[in-house]
Amino acid sequence: MKHYQYLPGFLYQDEADWLYAKLLQEIPWRQVRYYKPERGLVVTPRLTWCCGFHTPNKYPIYLPDEVHPKDVPQWLLPLKELVQAKLDTDFNFMLFSYYRDGKDSIAFHSDDEKFLGPYPTIASVTVGASRPFVLKNKRSKETQSFDLASGDLFVMQQNCQRDYMHSVPKRTHALPRISITFRKALSEAGSKNYYKYNYLSNIL
Repeated sequence: MKHYQYLPGFLYQDEADWLYAKLLQEIPWRQVRYYKPERGLVVTPRLTWCCGFHTPNKYPIYLPDEVHPKDVPQWLLPLKELVQAKLDTDFNFMLFSYYRDGKDSIAFHSDDEKFLGPYPTIASVTVGASRPFVLKNKRSKETQSFDLASGDLFVMQQNCQRDYMHSVPKRTHALPRISITFRKALSEAGSKNYYKYNYLSNIL
């Protein structure tokens, strides 16, 4: 099995258009800022939000007082169930990223946190404008670029996080795009991480 699946047109165009408009209206987007000693103040160059939890029951976890785990909105459950059925995989987290223009981006990185397990499956649905999504082999530095369009489903699987990095690079001109990623956190560390880096508007 390959390290990715690319499924263009996973959603019908009218479904993707409806979802894009609904996400813009309903998601409480925020630009996260946090401090790292080695980097100083980090301002994420996109807007984000997240929902879900690492267990079916919301046991207490140690998060900042203003953060409370969010249930997946009812109107997004059919999409979650559709992706799960297609991949025969359960997910307990949805992460949302809003790239407002070509200046918004995410640098090369791997989603290789231990709380995702050694070979995680991470699925992403794109709505809005198309935007390149790039995979880069950690050893050879060879890249693969996919022009993800509205309604496309892209799946990173098997050895993808171990052997590859991925990014959404900056572009001189780009229209707004939203990505929804589906993940399965295996422990409390996942809930702590996702709510810290995708929910808070300021962490100092």
